[in-house]
Amino acid sequence: MRSAVRSLWAAALLTLLTVPAAPGATLGAQDLVSTALGHEDAGRHAEAIVAYRKLLAQALSTPEGNDQIALALLGLERVYHMAAQRDSVLPVVQLVLNQRPGDPIARGIQFRAFAASAQDAEVRLAFEEWRRSATDDAAPWREYIRTLMAMGRPLAADSALANAQRALGQNAAFAGEAAQIAATLERWTDAARAWRSTLTDMPWMEMAAAFSLQGTPQASRDSVRDVLLAPPVELPARRLLATVETGWGDARRGWAALSSVRTGDSVIVAWQEFGERAEAMNQNSVARDVWRALYERTQKPEVGRRAAMAALSSGEAAEALALAQEIGATLPASERTAQWLLIEVQALSELGRAEEAARRVNGVNASLTEGLREDVARELVGAWLRAGNVERARAAAESAGTLDDDQVVGWLALYDGDLDLARRRLVRATQRDAALIDALAVLARTRVTSHQGLGLAFLALARRDTADAITRFASVADSLADAAPALLATAARLATQSADSVRAVRYWNGVVTDFAASPEVPEALLELARAAVRRGETETAVRRYETLIIDHPGSAMVPQARRELERVRGQVPESL
Repeated sequence: MRSAVRSLWAAALLTLLTVPAAPGATLGAQDLVSTALGHEDAGRHAEAIVAYRKLLAQALSTPEGNDQIALALLGLERVYHMAAQRDSVLPVVQLVLNQRPGDPIARGIQFRAFAASAQDAEVRLAFEEWRRSATDDAAPWREYIRTLMAMGRPLAADSALANAQRALGQNAAFAGEAAQIAATLERWTDAARAWRSTLTDMPWMEMAAAFSLQGTPQASRDSVRDVLLAPPVELPARRLLATVETGWGDARRGWAALSSVRTGDSVIVAWQEFGERAEAMNQNSVARDVWRALYERTQKPEVGRRAAMAALSSGEAAEALALAQEIGATLPASERTAQWLLIEVQALSELGRAEEAARRVNGVNASLTEGLREDVARELVGAWLRAGNVERARAAAESAGTLDDDQVVGWLALYDGDLDLARRRLVRATQRDAALIDALAVLARTRVTSHQGLGLAFLALARRDTADAITRFASVADSLADAAPALLATAARLATQSADSVRAVRYWNGVVTDFAASPEVPEALLELARAAVRRGETETAVRRYETLIIDHPGSAMVPQARRELERVRGQVPESL
């Protein structure tokens, strides 16, 4: 990484130095830089120092040598640091300051060297010298304040900031420093105000602002929101709040802040970036709203397609279908088929409208590419299964020529109860989703080759008949002893998802009581503790958490159990 950074830095230097020299300028600077960088990359520190010193001496004797002085000083600072001789740069810096007392590069290096060795008095003296040579300049104050912050002295930095503002007035040049100091001292409202002011003139500071405000405790967050939401409505402030809200775990609230900004091309860019972030975080319902708003503004079919996909991912099949039909109606037939057919079939499948999906596919089947035909056929198979018709699903796979597909064959075999074939084919499937992973987890726990009851349980799940699936998985556990804990855990998870807490607790208790050595026990203990918390049974919850932590120290559930146990005991804020 360091070598790559040096290479980029070298390229920038050579670009600067290849500009035609002014009349009378000393030649050879480019050669000196190349030589110094070569020695530096090879770890020949002494030789690199000699080359940079030569470059510096030459630059100091040339009126046009400002850029070369900066390059030489920064190179010397880096090489002396790598050679563990950081203080050795100070005499060189002083040589430059004798001629150029206000040189910002030399002063910055001087401050950093003193700060690295905790020479507080020397930092103060260097600041006073610089300030005397640049009375009305904010640069000495800014560098001094930043150095104090880097030395871990925020109170001293705050005092210096107050002095700077008295000396120079309430100068916007210090807004960034004021924001960082306020955040460090946990004055969150002041930090939010300062960052809002900073971003007005320096929008590139947004990531620093977001990082600074991310640590705002729960009790102070409303104050930060009030500052960033206050009129006038400004994109930098709203974009900052959207980023911070997302970091606090509430992307929905972040979008509410950002969506109220509706003017300018930069808003479109900000919305798109936020939509992509929501997608990456699997906040699909938020992403759906973002892409839908963008489509209303831009009328771009690709944006509408992303809105439909996000709607599908968030379980809003009806909205995805409506979008597909609305936008598809505005496109040529060929484009509609290529871009929207799969979304329409997926949505109809989720809605259980298999007949309609089949008619839609049959109407354009002759014009489909081979790849799209296979994708659509797979979705059509799922549509028929959700409609409870395994034979139509098999026929759909046969007619599309996808009966050689491992995933299609594997699922059909599983629904028929042929566990041996299902196991062999599903394990080779290339596209893995949560349903496939759950099926493989159960199949891996039993060596039984066929079981009609297990097939019917998975078929009920495919049909979205969760209540029937729960009953069937729990029932099958009685006849498949080797997979019983995995089946009970599956039933318990489904019961939790459907808010059937009574059955969920019953099945988790069965895992703990009857299969104490199974890998599902830690998860069962965690879920039983959570259920006890919801019922207000604190002692029972604590006992479950402690059992998990003590008896299963290597489980991935332990960190979560520790956090929840501390919360139950009142040792951390509820927000965690």
